[in-house]
Amino acid sequence: MRRKGIWLVLSLLMVAALVVSSCQPAAEEGEEGKTVVGEVVEKGGPAVEKEKEEGPAAEEEEGPVMVRDAFGKMKEKPEYGGTITFTLDAGSATTILDPVYSTRSVLNAVHTYGRLGTADWSRGPQGTEEFPFTSSYIPDEFLMGDVVESWEIIDLDTIVFKLRDNVYWHNKPPMNGRQFTVEDVQFSFEYAQSDPRNVFYTEEEEQDPPFFVKIDNETFELNYSDPDTRMLHGTANWIYMMPREVVEQVGDCADPKVQVGIGPFMLEDLVPDSSMTWHRNPNYHHFDPSFPENRLPYIDKLEAIVIPDESTRLAALRTHKADLMWVPYDKVDGIIRSNPELKWRKVQPDSSYCMWPRNDLEPFSVKKVRHAIALAIDQPAIAEEYYEGKAFMLTWPVMPSFVDHYTPLEELPETSRILYEHHPDIAREYLAEAGYPNGFAFECLVSAASPRSVEVMSLVKGWLAEVGIDMTIRSMEATTFGNTLWLRTFPGMCYISWGNNGIDDAFGWAHGGWVSDAGVGSVYAFSNVVDPVAQETYETLTQTMDPEERSRIRKEENLREIDLCWEIPLPAPAWYRFWQPWMKGYSGEIGVGPDPGENTGVLRYVWVDQDLKYEISGTRD
Repeated sequence: MRRKGIWLVLSLLMVAALVVSSCQPAAEEGEEGKTVVGEVVEKGGPAVEKEKEEGPAAEEEEGPVMVRDAFGKMKEKPEYGGTITFTLDAGSATTILDPVYSTRSVLNAVHTYGRLGTADWSRGPQGTEEFPFTSSYIPDEFLMGDVVESWEIIDLDTIVFKLRDNVYWHNKPPMNGRQFTVEDVQFSFEYAQSDPRNVFYTEEEEQDPPFFVKIDNETFELNYSDPDTRMLHGTANWIYMMPREVVEQVGDCADPKVQVGIGPFMLEDLVPDSSMTWHRNPNYHHFDPSFPENRLPYIDKLEAIVIPDESTRLAALRTHKADLMWVPYDKVDGIIRSNPELKWRKVQPDSSYCMWPRNDLEPFSVKKVRHAIALAIDQPAIAEEYYEGKAFMLTWPVMPSFVDHYTPLEELPETSRILYEHHPDIAREYLAEAGYPNGFAFECLVSAASPRSVEVMSLVKGWLAEVGIDMTIRSMEATTFGNTLWLRTFPGMCYISWGNNGIDDAFGWAHGGWVSDAGVGSVYAFSNVVDPVAQETYETLTQTMDPEERSRIRKEENLREIDLCWEIPLPAPAWYRFWQPWMKGYSGEIGVGPDPGENTGVLRYVWVDQDLKYEISGTRD
């Protein structure tokens, strides 16, 4: 089915204010330069009031203007204007602008163009606080319309959308600020289907029209030939609205000079591999849910600066040249010491860090052997000592941010929980019971591009040796390593971080979704797992519309797969988001969905406190 191919791609694409109270100590005798006003008590005499010296009247400092927002919260009144600057560690995002690329052009696309759906900011930390938005994955229930006002899921085959009536293209040629129409949506979807660079590309002979059906000037429906509960998430997030006149006149949207969208910002300047600059779209169709009368965005200018060197990037943050940045876990303490004024938040990573044994080969096909390997490894030591306590212990198969589907480590059955502790004695017992009383030897592949992978595996090698397992670490050049993984030609095991930001990524890509009795269809199923129950479970998830039932299924399958231990997940280093204190209306949210590589779309909601910026940095925008 053509949609299976689409979802094979789509599924891949897939902390607090410090209050300080201080009391000034009473003046001690002998201190100079202090005048104490109050009672002076002479020995044996009555208390007399000391004459108070008059001086200039103290000026009252003006504080921020506080107002109550739409959710009843007292907040500083937002201000318009200013610039926010963030950094990139590579320049590739500055060279791919055409939104038809979907994932590869997401940095520019999320600011310049628009989609059917986006994150419902009103339900995050700035609003009702129902969802933290600290993961790039946004569950369907926390999506809202971007260019559409609403939608209705008729069944697994059909979704009906109603268009917003206040959406306009940027006031730049050749779109010239005209109103966005249903025909624009139709053009965008059909263009995506016909372009091989898009994740929705479908060979013409395999297309099943009518995919898009116009109902009237405000309403349209999308019909799906391969019914799937994930189709809303895919179509709402991954197809950007294309400017028809630009494509018709120029051929595509690759040229920086023809970047015309409906997004919150307009691309104004680009220096490949160096910088990108966007200016505010004054006619953007969204308003701040906290202050519904305020049209977004607040800032005048958004800048992305490419700084490949990590120390130089961190210097930009320390010296207030950059406003927003990810900081590696081993640099966090130093940044906090040098710049206590900075705000920060710890969030889970978008990847799980796993050892991937070939489940189709002995000895890894034996569950007790896989358990023995896990039991021999001192996972708490990796988390607390190697990662300095800045890590998440259990991130596989389901990430902890998916709270409705996740079982915390302390609530696991004992036989599963001990896999994340350190029990070499039990590991030896399991090896003996599995027929390997003297252990065995194997090779583990790692990428030479990841020095930390070599370091972690060196620790693991020592622990495995204690139970009689001889692991050889083989570091491979990155491209060769990747090809070996995709083809699954390694004879033993590999260790790699695995993008796991989508709620069903592990169930789909690693175990059940593109796996059949005929073999493993997913190039990312490095463990070569073929399991009929996983296959059936994944198929059920794609056909179950009741979200509570899907949650129950996921939770049960997560527990089952943790016990089977097809992979050995190790602690994953936490991500740390730092930002300047003058960024207001922000508390560390990551993105508006859906791509893990994009985390600046939230800046449309953020405003700059120019007075505070001047007080701290000595500059204004």
